[in-house]
Amino acid sequence: MSRLFHFFLIHLGILILGCLALSQSGVAEGFGDETIGEFQSRTDVPLEVGVGIQIEQITFVDQQAENFGVVASIVMKMHIPELAFDAEAYGKPYQVHSPEDFIKLAREKLVVLPAFIIANQQGRRFTQQHLVLLEASGDIKYVERFSTTLQAPYFNFRKYPFDSQIFYLEVSSLFSESFIKFTPIDDLSGLGDLLGEEEWVLHSPKMVTKTIEGITGEPTSQVALSFQAHRHLQFYLLRLLLPLLMILFVSWATFFLEEYRRRIDMANANLLVFVAFNFAISSTLPRLGYLTFLDSLLAGMFVITGSMVLVNIALRRLKIKDREDLARKIDRYLVIWVYPLMYVGFLLWAARYFLI
Repeated sequence: MSRLFHFFLIHLGILILGCLALSQSGVAEGFGDETIGEFQSRTDVPLEVGVGIQIEQITFVDQQAENFGVVASIVMKMHIPELAFDAEAYGKPYQVHSPEDFIKLAREKLVVLPAFIIANQQGRRFTQQHLVLLEASGDIKYVERFSTTLQAPYFNFRKYPFDSQIFYLEVSSLFSESFIKFTPIDDLSGLGDLLGEEEWVLHSPKMVTKTIEGITGEPTSQVALSFQAHRHLQFYLLRLLLPLLMILFVSWATFFLEEYRRRIDMANANLLVFVAFNFAISSTLPRLGYLTFLDSLLAGMFVITGSMVLVNIALRRLKIKDREDLARKIDRYLVIWVYPLMYVGFLLWAARYFLI
């Protein structure tokens, strides 16, 4: 009896999970349930759809994964005369539909609906609210507020932390331009006032329209909201670059000590400070497959700081072998010319190679 009861519970659980999966798969995102096989009108003239995109929040920016999270709204405006109705007979000049009910209504009339995808979306789109407003004249407005993760393949961090990045939210039609043509609505597009992003300064939003090769392999309409961003530099200047300059200055200052043994001790201590500093800031650096400007600074400073130890050991050896005059002569050139020119030359090379 106990085995039979457990068997019944297991199969009941499988049945419930299957029902949930079916119910979730049946939920439409936008007009995603429309099928092109049912279209019998408007094939000669494409349906012109105005699209507005408003980003209200930036939830995160993942530099290593090259993606970012948004809370955004999409507004679509179109005119479909086949869906016009008699306002007096209906009792209202407008109808409010859920996307699912509106798709059923459009199927009955055999008209095209602007099924769309967010082209650079990763994972699911979590719709918070969506509705369709149908006016008696056949004017239609679709509104959707959602949150999702978007791919940012145009990120380039070679100039990090002085880099500037471009972000996109791309809305593409599922159907070719012979059925649907997207046009931007600039007045309903842009960035919100409270984006919640503290690391980046976001600016210059603009709508971009282009024709791409769609998932059907035919020319397809796409609109995108693009915007640019650069970093708040105070953190990087005070927490990264200033300590690096101090470590370099202390390394150079050890040459003013007369005793070579004390120089070696100071250079060793400075090298350990640099290694500890590198570990401390490693969590703030993007892990990439190529070097950035800051990576080049860290690598160069490590080489220069480490060479201080080797040079002072060599000078100490010359003094032990009674060649102190040669050691002092070399010392003067190192202090006055070699290391200052090495610092300046390395910084100029890094700036020219990574920033220009």
